[in-house]
Amino acid sequence: MKLKIALFISTISIYTTAVAEDTSDVGRIVVEGISPGNGLMIQEETPKARSTVTRTAIEQKSSLNNSFQLINLLPGINSFSYDATGLFGGGVRMRGFSSDQLGITIDGTPVNDAGNFAVYPQEFGDVENLQEVFITQGSTDTDAPHIGAAGGNIGLVTANPFDQLRLRAQQTLGPNNTSKTFVRFDSGYLGDNRLKTFISYSEAKADKWKGVGKADRKHLDFKSVLNLDAGSSLSAGFLWNKTFTHNLRTLTQAQIATLGRNADWGIVAPQHLAGNNGTAQVEVRPADRYYNLNLNPFENYIATLKGNFQLTPTLRLDVEPYYWYGYGTGGDELRTLSEGAAGSTLGGGIRDINGDGDTLDTVMIYGGAVTKTHRPGITFRLATQIANHKLMVGYWYEHTRHSKTQPAVLFGNDGNSVDPWLQNSANYLLRQDGTPYQGRDFLTVSTAKSLFLQDGISLMNDRLNLLLGLRHTGISRDFTNFASEGNTTYHNIKRDYFKTLPSLGARYQVDNEQQVFFNVAGNFRAPPDSIYYGLANAGVPINVTAETSTNWDMGYRLAGKDLSVSGSLFYIDFKDRIASAYDPINAISTNYNVGNSTTRGIELESAWRFQPKWSVYGSLTYTSSRIAQDLRTGLATYEATAGKQFPDVPNWMAGAALQYRDGPWTTSLSAKHTGKRYSTLVNDESVGAFTLFDLDAGYRLPSAALFRDPTLRFNVYNLLNTNYLYLNSLSSFTTRALGAGGAAPSYYVGAPRTFSLMLSADF
Repeated sequence: MKLKIALFISTISIYTTAVAEDTSDVGRIVVEGISPGNGLMIQEETPKARSTVTRTAIEQKSSLNNSFQLINLLPGINSFSYDATGLFGGGVRMRGFSSDQLGITIDGTPVNDAGNFAVYPQEFGDVENLQEVFITQGSTDTDAPHIGAAGGNIGLVTANPFDQLRLRAQQTLGPNNTSKTFVRFDSGYLGDNRLKTFISYSEAKADKWKGVGKADRKHLDFKSVLNLDAGSSLSAGFLWNKTFTHNLRTLTQAQIATLGRNADWGIVAPQHLAGNNGTAQVEVRPADRYYNLNLNPFENYIATLKGNFQLTPTLRLDVEPYYWYGYGTGGDELRTLSEGAAGSTLGGGIRDINGDGDTLDTVMIYGGAVTKTHRPGITFRLATQIANHKLMVGYWYEHTRHSKTQPAVLFGNDGNSVDPWLQNSANYLLRQDGTPYQGRDFLTVSTAKSLFLQDGISLMNDRLNLLLGLRHTGISRDFTNFASEGNTTYHNIKRDYFKTLPSLGARYQVDNEQQVFFNVAGNFRAPPDSIYYGLANAGVPINVTAETSTNWDMGYRLAGKDLSVSGSLFYIDFKDRIASAYDPINAISTNYNVGNSTTRGIELESAWRFQPKWSVYGSLTYTSSRIAQDLRTGLATYEATAGKQFPDVPNWMAGAALQYRDGPWTTSLSAKHTGKRYSTLVNDESVGAFTLFDLDAGYRLPSAALFRDPTLRFNVYNLLNTNYLYLNSLSSFTTRALGAGGAAPSYYVGAPRTFSLMLSADF
């Protein structure tokens, strides 16, 4: 850290000397866009609710942020990060739908978890390489490659390589040993303006803001574009990400009151008992666990290839294959495991762990939930123009092998596991028959498909546009539970979930600046593969089916030179909504069909340039999401959920940003208000409203010597040091906090005021 600070200061000193030697260089003149939102709001043309954050706004944020933090001010969005940087991950809700009910794509490639549709934004591309992030609140696009999107989609778009040769170096520093080093090389156009490429690499790290531990992230982005004849092109992309993260501890409200907001995992390594042959040693995990055995190592990559072929002046073919790979473990890996030598148990029991010569002991071990995914897919689209019709037909196919295991290895009295990634099978603890111990052993083979049609009809000299869509989409799941210590019975379950989903959108251009729109669309989400876990042992039937929703939007847009306004009324009819609740009869957490629910509300956003150098952006969201009936938890038991607000859905949210731009200076003071949210299905516990303020300021210095467009940026998160809580889970809630079968919800404690300072320059 001291070395990076010294390099940071030295770079500033060298640059200052260069400026003194060449004061005539005024740098590049940047022409600002005409959008009054300065990248927080653009003119949307689609006949559905949609909002976008563009490069202009993205480049003002901290380089440490993840993509969910970039869209926090947009209407309908409730996002959070486990810390100020975003390196530890986070989550998002949109119109009450959690991220595992939304479709997330990077350049059209789906990135939701193949099994449970979870999303981890710290795995996505560096924000320095993003061109825009868009959201469609409520309705997924007709050609979207999703079978887990009941509530809309979020799309990340990677910027193309620069047209000119460029090397960019960037260094960010902050408290808690925070740093990020980013380097990007752009080849510029090669071969008669045919080919251009960029490749970037970054290393980022930060200590936890409370307790002991850190996030360590290494990331690579690559994109290459080849322009062919007649408007055709080929592009290739590659994303690689490797993170090693210590988890932050979540706390119940009672724990916060007793232990304080900064309570975290223990920092004293748990000690093993000395082995004694013939005597049972029984080790017990410490109550506060141990930070270095509470990890989330994960590595993933995405390879994409896009072929866009203009076959005739009116006929276009798109072919987009991709491959997604992920491997990692996570959670609280500090567990206990009992030795044994009984012939009736799986594999004859567990071999001697502590080496004392008997099999009588219970020993603390490192046992993580390993997930490994291989996920190839491809999308075809054929588009043509016939008279006033823009027709599109396409097909999406994906085949996934998604394995979940839970091996175990030893850790020493220094608190270090012999294999924190759990990759080396030579380290695995074994059963008496020589096979490795597995706390779980599942394999889900999923085949997803979607056939889609769309017709865009232009009427009344293009003042009225109709968009008709139809897609038949779904997934076939082949789930196998192999015998393990967590579930000793082999079973195989095959299920198909398919749905035909129509959509209709209309947009009417009132005049050059005003338009009204209407949209209705069906959405679909297959059940997560977790519904199959433990069915044989628990004797619990599969009590959930695919979620479906019908989303209605009606809205108005004004796109003026200095004033933009957009607003929509929405209504969502949600059927067979899935939630995880505690079952007091079977004493397990089970996926339940909570039945039908309705969500209705209003979303507004506006941007106003009230002075040439000053503008303001604002958004307002009202959401009411109600469960229609009581939740059945057993043969004759119910929870009183009818009429209750769905957890983690605030009625009111508001965002605002005051922005100043004058030549090389940029400043933005933003605020996000999040209203009260319930944290149980019966609404017997809640967390209060809060408002967070952030400050982003930048200055572009004059170019000098080797330095082109050097820029300093200062970012402050939680400017007023506000105390706040976020709900731990996304779509899994406790049924109740109080009473029989109650379980107190746990929360992430919001990070305090944190700043970062960034220096970048092109060469």
